Amino acid sequence: MKKVLLGREKGRKMKGKLSNIAIIFGALFIVNAILGRYIVVPGYLESLEMKSSSDITSTTNIEGWKIARYLLWAYSFKFGIYFITIGVLLKTKMKNGTLSIYSAVGFIYICIAYLPIPGPSWVFGVGGVIMTVLIILLIWLLSKGRESRWKSTEISVDYKIAGYFFFAMATYNLCALLGTRCFALEPEKMIQYGLQEDAASFAMHILIELVLGWLFIFLSYLSISKQGTK
Repeated sequence: MKKVLLGREKGRKMKGKLSNIAIIFGALFIVNAILGRYIVVPGYLESLEMKSSSDITSTTNIEGWKIARYLLWAYSFKFGIYFITIGVLLKTKMKNGTLSIYSAVGFIYICIAYLPIPGPSWVFGVGGVIMTVLIILLIWLLSKGRESRWKSTEISVDYKIAGYFFFAMATYNLCALLGTRCFALEPEKMIQYGLQEDAASFAMHILIELVLGWLFIFLSYLSISKQGTK
């Protein structure tokens, strides 16, 4: 029995150390996402200028370390949120299996976060309808919850974490779509640099992330309401 208790204590301490390491990594990624732009963006803008001037030789001879630096910055916010989320969850009593699923799904999503996603404009109409339905159902559930004393459950909190994760990803991608990455607020630059396809792909990612975010938030309150009726 004593050995079992000692093993559990060691496991708890190990999880605590891993949690702190993950949070520190996440914080460093966030700092790089915020401050790194002042180093990376000038070079990115320069490469766009060279591309728009059809200087093929210049654009194909970009040093590898500059590409690596740009990719590190581009993924910094996403990995920052990811590692902080995992670090915080390690401090909870979440089951290892559930935590592993969160870790794997989150990592896979980040790895495909910048894959081009072409899609017709009607897809945004479908996504808008889905989100509208979810929002209406969510308001209805919350109105019911106001008249009763619902208590959060573990699964409801898990759903909320997943929902807010996707909202965070959508928030960042909105910055990239509207700002320096795709220049949606400056369409003349978008056309000059030939970023229309990139902008459409970012918009698709944002749509998917918003739909998933609202879906998980809805599922969170749905699970609470079901628990409250038992």
